[in-house]
Amino acid sequence: MGQGKMTGRRAVGKEGKPGAHSAAALTLLSLEDAARRAGLEIRYNNLEDEEMTISSGMCWLRNRQLLLVDNRLGPIQRVGVIARVLSRMDLENIYLPPATRQIIEEARRP
Repeated sequence: MGQGKMTGRRAVGKEGKPGAHSAAALTLLSLEDAARRAGLEIRYNNLEDEEMTISSGMCWLRNRQLLLVDNRLGPIQRVGVIARVLSRMDLENIYLPPATRQIIEEARRP
């Protein structure tokens, strides 16, 4: 199966048709939902810049927590970025499916 892209909340194949979700795409959806419930706004942008190095991660913009993710990353790399950001947040009062919580816990480990 070819690498799909994320549009909204549905993974689609190269043809642009909804297809079977890969495990990474489903995990990504769960982590995105957790990030939103934790108060983060997620933006996927091309972070390439010739003058400076810009990496995916969390920042503050006009008193809002913003999670910037390079849109050139694949689903597995996006999972890693979001899980690392969430691993530094207090998520005790947010319900997370056990598999999602485990991925976040694993991201805490060096």
